[in-house]
Amino acid sequence: ILGLLSFPLLTTNSYFLGLFILAMIYSIYAASWDLLAGFTGKVSFGHAIFLGIAGYVTAELLKFYNFHWLSALFFGVLAAVLIGLGLGYMTLRLKGPYLALGTLVIGIICQNIFALNPLKPILHGDEGISGLPALSSSTVVIYYIVLIFMIITFIVLIRITKLNIGTLFKSIRDDETGSEAAGINITKYKIIAFMISGLFAGLAGGLFAMFNRSVSPLIFQPLYSFYAIIIAALGGLATISGSALGAFLFVFLTAIFVDFAEISLLIFSIIL
Repeated sequence: ILGLLSFPLLTTNSYFLGLFILAMIYSIYAASWDLLAGFTGKVSFGHAIFLGIAGYVTAELLKFYNFHWLSALFFGVLAAVLIGLGLGYMTLRLKGPYLALGTLVIGIICQNIFALNPLKPILHGDEGISGLPALSSSTVVIYYIVLIFMIITFIVLIRITKLNIGTLFKSIRDDETGSEAAGINITKYKIIAFMISGLFAGLAGGLFAMFNRSVSPLIFQPLYSFYAIIIAALGGLATISGSALGAFLFVFLTAIFVDFAEISLLIFSIIL
């Protein structure tokens, strides 16, 4: 943390600060996936749903309703939490590969819905929403805003894993049938896990849209869901804090292999 706090004192280069900002946003995103998959055992291949919904709501309110960025981000995160509630209910009976495939399909459906031309007046079609106001005219200020959100995310998520609810999540992950037999309301806690995961993935989505100053249906594509999985795996599953290490490794390795973007996932698969 001290290194991240002091980094802008070493350089004000926008490119390197941008890489760090992106890595911090991805670390929030991957940590949210790790809570759901690593601690609760609910492996989602459609985590980009949260990223996209929050990104779109945040962008819509910023661009067309002149909301303050904090208010827009709040409603974007709230939308992601509600999606988490709905997704939790929809996938209650799905387990293992069926849950993974089910969430993958829902994510692809979302991408196609947001790209539909008949819905362009509402969802803005393939182009999405662009030209969002900048969080700040200073990249350093944006850096510290994202850093604050990242620190808060990790404090809260790590704390959750240490509390009784975290123990219940792990119990469901390790033995769902046994947990239910022991009197744990697994339906309730699975939905809570989806909602908490959606909250922080939504936070990442809102920050991602504001950082890029745009959002499009591509944010729902499976690639972004796999980013969360790769980053969490690089840092170590069921650790939360490992997502930070994984995110920085991912972003900087991706920057190095930028000319080989089409095989980047293959490269990471080999590494893993």
